[in-house]
Amino acid sequence: QSKKIAQRQASQTTLDRVSDKSDPIVSQSTSEPRLAQIDRVGPQNTVEIVPIQNLSQRVVPTALQNPLPVPAGSPLASTPDGILRYKAILSFVNDIKVVAQTDGIILDILLDEGSLVSKDSTMIQIDNRLANAEKEVAVRELESAKLKAEDESQIKFSAASYEVATSVFNRSQDLYVKGVEPQDDWEKKRLEKIKAGFQIDVSKREQMINQAAVGVNEAKLNASMVQLELRTIKAPFSGVVASMQKERYDWVKAGEEIMRLVSLDKFRVKGTVRISDSPNTLEGAKARVIIPVGAGQVEQIDGVVGFVSPESQGSGARDDGTQEYTVWVEIPNKQVGGKYLFRGTMDAVVEITPNR
Repeated sequence: QSKKIAQRQASQTTLDRVSDKSDPIVSQSTSEPRLAQIDRVGPQNTVEIVPIQNLSQRVVPTALQNPLPVPAGSPLASTPDGILRYKAILSFVNDIKVVAQTDGIILDILLDEGSLVSKDSTMIQIDNRLANAEKEVAVRELESAKLKAEDESQIKFSAASYEVATSVFNRSQDLYVKGVEPQDDWEKKRLEKIKAGFQIDVSKREQMINQAAVGVNEAKLNASMVQLELRTIKAPFSGVVASMQKERYDWVKAGEEIMRLVSLDKFRVKGTVRISDSPNTLEGAKARVIIPVGAGQVEQIDGVVGFVSPESQGSGARDDGTQEYTVWVEIPNKQVGGKYLFRGTMDAVVEITPNR
């Protein structure tokens, strides 16, 4: 009987240790609570403590759960409700590298990283002194060509010379018929008349050449204007300067990147979907883009499928009879407090409802 009492006392002592949170066997840190259970009483009248796995690995607080309950994996097959889902990131619709279009020194950069740029506003000025000089020369040459083309004095003089030569020839003709003037003189005056007639044609032809020269000089002027435009880089669209690769007074070559310009107005959400039906059901289908914006909040934007790849990904149908197609949905950005909410490469989930 005393032996049984000793066993009960040993068991009670062990239970007291289990209930004591300060016992190192029960809890080694406040951040990782551990529970224990009495498995059995050992042969030596001792109680074996068997730890249960950390509860923090099994129970996830609600605040830390993923706000986008989307199955893992990409591409994703259709769900029982018929909606196609895929994970993607936001990519810019307008994203360009602004490059130098001619060699030269950067005289001025009118913005910096993060600067907002409006369409057709000047961003970069490359040395244009030589181009300006060439433009002035082309302007003067054009003015000279126009003056020559407008001058009809040579044509008028040729016409007057022809009239005089004709009059002289007519008088010589009368004298020649009467036998007063020798034949040699008559033939010379006849030749002068013919020459005066040809001179009119020559004058008209020269005026046509002068008029063509006007066109040539206008082309030269346009070429000089293009050279000036190449040295003045303007924004092709409204956007934000994402990065700068060059600084003021740097030498650049044609085709060398100076900056990167992106537009935050709209985005494309591109991904791959797996479908067993015809891809025609995806064209123009309704879509919803779900974008987490922090603090457990998400934004939902409705749109339509703007692109379906004309060919499937891979060599053929899979074992389950499905095919994969690349698609994207275009969505507008949203402004909050005058600032854009979405940014490039943000995570997103797209839900597509195929056309039936």
